[in-house]
Order: sequence, then C-alpha cells, then structure tokens
Amino acid sequence: MKAVRCNSAYALSKDEVCKSNKYNFKVTVVQNIIYVYSILDLWLIQKVGIKKFYLYHQNKKFGNKNYHFQQEFSNLDDTFEYIHRHDEYVLKVKWTLPAGLKNAYRKARRRG
Repeated sequence: MKAVRCNSAYALSKDEVCKSNKYNFKVTVVQNIIYVYSILDLWLIQKVGIKKFYLYHQNKKFGNKNYHFQQEFSNLDDTFEYIHRHDEYVLKVKWTLPAGLKNAYRKARRRG
C-alpha cells in the first residue's frame, strides 16, 4: 500500500462518513483514513484528493494481514456501496454450494 500523507484539507468528519455509510458498517475515522469492518472483511478507505478515494481490502478468511489495493472511487457513497455488493457477492456466489451438490443433498435427505 502506497502511503499518502494526510493533508488537513482531506481530513474526514464523522458526520460526512455517517451520511455515506447507509449499510451500517462499523467504521473508525482517523484523519483521512476510514477503517471499515464489514461482515466478511476489513477495508481501508483513504481520501487522497477532493474527490478521490482509494479502497484497500484485507481478507479475514485467509488470515492475510496485508491490505491490497481494490479500486479508486470519486465519492464515499459509491465506495460503501461497493463494499456492500462485494459482501453480498461472496455470500451468495462463493460461499454457496454448486447446483449439482445442492440437488444431491436434497435427494439424499429425501431418502433418509
């Protein structure tokens, strides 16, 4: 992660973050950095310009303590929405059984 020094012009207020956090993620704000704790992962949002936010991601599932760059955004609302959609996608697609296995389990339950 490339560190960018905090310019006081880019410091975030709690009110600004709360307005954008429509998904009620637990957040911690430190100057121009927002630590976001979603259901599945840890995130870091860094404000680096007037309308420029860098999103970094840390996987809790794999125990990797390093953040990696995810995407750049132009506003906080889109950043929080991306985090929400990411969690939904992982829960629905990656953590569900493939259709063939679901059918096999259904058939096995009917027999038992």
